[in-house]
Amino acid sequence: MEHRKKADLRVIRTKKAIRAAFAQLLSEKDLVDVTVTEIAGCAQINRKTFYNYYRNTEDLISEIENEAIEAFGEVMQGVEADDILRTPEKLVRRISGVIAEDVDYFRDILVMSKNAAVFNRIADSLRERLRRLFALQDSADPLLSEILSIYVVSGSLSVYRHWIIDGWKEPREEIDAYLETLSIACAQAAMRP
Repeated sequence: MEHRKKADLRVIRTKKAIRAAFAQLLSEKDLVDVTVTEIAGCAQINRKTFYNYYRNTEDLISEIENEAIEAFGEVMQGVEADDILRTPEKLVRRISGVIAEDVDYFRDILVMSKNAAVFNRIADSLRERLRRLFALQDSADPLLSEILSIYVVSGSLSVYRHWIIDGWKEPREEIDAYLETLSIACAQAAMRP
């Protein structure tokens, strides 16, 4: 059992090194110019080690994107449609919580995704989950549900994206507070008769 834990930790460390090296290289050059040899050199591993985990850079990107989408997908577990309509700030807190778990990881994802492809897939995935959730709730106004989900998800993710990429000095908790206030105001305005 101890040997397996060491092997698992080694895999985690190696993959983390590969991802960090990849993100670093992407901050310096375009994706098409990054080679496996460069990634391996920057990660201080040999090419064979890279190929033990990934077939190519596209495989690496795909794994990173899918993990990010899955992490944000967990935001919706146990959430009720009425809860989001009444207290949309809870969704903001959940999105913030996912980012807070590993800010460096999300910074790397965003650096890799200068064209915002990952960001858009995450937002689309969350909005689709909200749509399905609201569809189960007969009392929710469909237009209100759609607008609120787009506003809260896309708005929050965009602000966090800028906070990470642009290196804002304000603590995440301060950003959370502003986003929570805005989401509450939006929901209250939308639910006025």
